[in-house]
Amino acid sequence: MTIRETLSGRRIAVIGAGPIGLEAALYAENLGADVCVYERGDVAQHVAEWGHIEMFTPFEMNHTSLGRATLEAAGHEPPANDAFLIAGEWRDAYLRPLAERTPLADALALGAGVTAVGREDLLKGEHIGNGVRSKAPFRLLIERDGAERYEEADWVIDCSGSWSRPNWLGAGGVPAIGEREARELIAYHPIDVAGSERGRYAGRRTLLVGDGLSAATSAVALTALAREDPGSGFVWATRSNGPAPVGPIPDDPLDRRVALTADANALATEPAPGCEWLPGTTVRAVRWQADLGHFEVLLMTPDGGRAEEFDRVIANVGYMPDNSIYRELQVHECYASGAPMKLAAQLLAATAEAGGDCLQLGGFGPDVLVNPEPGFYILGMKSYGRNSAFLLQTGYEQVRDVFQLITGDTGLDLYADAAVAR
Repeated sequence: MTIRETLSGRRIAVIGAGPIGLEAALYAENLGADVCVYERGDVAQHVAEWGHIEMFTPFEMNHTSLGRATLEAAGHEPPANDAFLIAGEWRDAYLRPLAERTPLADALALGAGVTAVGREDLLKGEHIGNGVRSKAPFRLLIERDGAERYEEADWVIDCSGSWSRPNWLGAGGVPAIGEREARELIAYHPIDVAGSERGRYAGRRTLLVGDGLSAATSAVALTALAREDPGSGFVWATRSNGPAPVGPIPDDPLDRRVALTADANALATEPAPGCEWLPGTTVRAVRWQADLGHFEVLLMTPDGGRAEEFDRVIANVGYMPDNSIYRELQVHECYASGAPMKLAAQLLAATAEAGGDCLQLGGFGPDVLVNPEPGFYILGMKSYGRNSAFLLQTGYEQVRDVFQLITGDTGLDLYADAAVAR
């Protein structure tokens, strides 16, 4: 019996139509499975929300040989391997065509959110490690157009990411006083300050919180705006208290990441007029004063409390996975990152050794994707929990590895097959 015959008629549910979800569905479709991709919004919607940002890596690292072969067979020519794209271009030139111009189009259920995943008639604490759970199909609660329904699957692959679950900006990850009430008015993602959002930030004073690459991207954009518009300015608050806002990666091979880090760190020594970096600073309280049209913020600096007024607040403080979807499944999670435990343990050790460089990390093989819940897998950014060192290439490796687990064929590699076919 061939692998296609083994998976024929077997149902695989993929949660999320982002880059890794689409890739998992493409892999499943090529193996003859009955696959459905449930997506609460549109294809690669989260990518669209950071579509103005230039990607650090060339297109060669942001697609697979299987994806390229599929698009070429459909008459669509993907970008050149050495092309550096902004995220929106990547979505339009690769992800959307892959979803809309290939057989994947029939597998998409857009506007269909997965509210919960469980086992048919089995509670979370029943049949631990005795093999019974694998015999019961998964039951998914789907919400679409205001209506709910159940659907079943033999395997479930959660690729829903973590973009929609930003961390709180308050110290220690606890909401700052007033933050919950003001949450809808705070920007938790990198903002297109130079483009679609310029009108909201030009001539305004902004508080930027965060010390990662997302915050660096926002800081560089806000600095350019301040230099072009003298009425604009911002305060950059970072929890770290080092010599520079962003720690550089030693011998970083990605020129664009090096340039961003250098540009952001230059703000500490040569800030634009109206701009300031506050190291070792956290947010104690943030309140929106609707009648005055501004935020009142209490910052805790090394020198004590500092009350400030801001027109806008950007909190680039990272993201967390949403585990509420699978809380009735037996998933062993890391107590620190929220990622699946086997992968989290490997990732913790490897990240420390790599000095924070995601290029030095890999997929770690199929075994780390196995959960106590048989047939349930978490891939992509969500599999890294709160660790931000995820790389698209790692996600594609995970897709290959998970289908080795599903099929039982440790040599299965459609990427190699597609590369040889070309």
